[in-house]
Amino acid sequence: MRLYHGSNVAFRDIDISVCRPNKDFGQGFYLSPDRNAAEKMALRTVRRFGGRAYVMAYEFDPTKLKDVQTKLFSGPSEDWAMFVMANRRAHVESADHNRDNRYGMVSGPVANDDLALLFRQFALGLVSAEMLVREMRFKQLTMQYSFHTRSAVAALEFVGIYDVC
Repeated sequence: MRLYHGSNVAFRDIDISVCRPNKDFGQGFYLSPDRNAAEKMALRTVRRFGGRAYVMAYEFDPTKLKDVQTKLFSGPSEDWAMFVMANRRAHVESADHNRDNRYGMVSGPVANDDLALLFRQFALGLVSAEMLVREMRFKQLTMQYSFHTRSAVAALEFVGIYDVC
């Protein structure tokens, strides 16, 4: 499966230590099966931090994950919402978060900007987890794959770099 990563710098090798913490599935290297989504992320990153927009492509071989613990979310669920909230809020303690990189690879929907208000309302206790999940089902969600350990990254093979115009 071909996966894409959008950035404001071009690179070939993946260094998880430079990845930002407190993202949906914890600190890790995030990719999308949707090249357009990766291009949008690259452009967004350039607007925030400068640089030039690039998309890196990798071939993902899930059979190389046999010794890697994974967590897969097929769509929005209460479990997914709680996992995302625990990862985004570093001070929240949860038995099911990935801050300790318990999972080498996690996949599931992107909690994108369209969901920001819902997640804020959920965090403030204004909407229940059930309501959050029900509302998310009406949104067009993109899948994401995050790699958190060297063993998981080994399932990715570099394909190429594309300049986003």
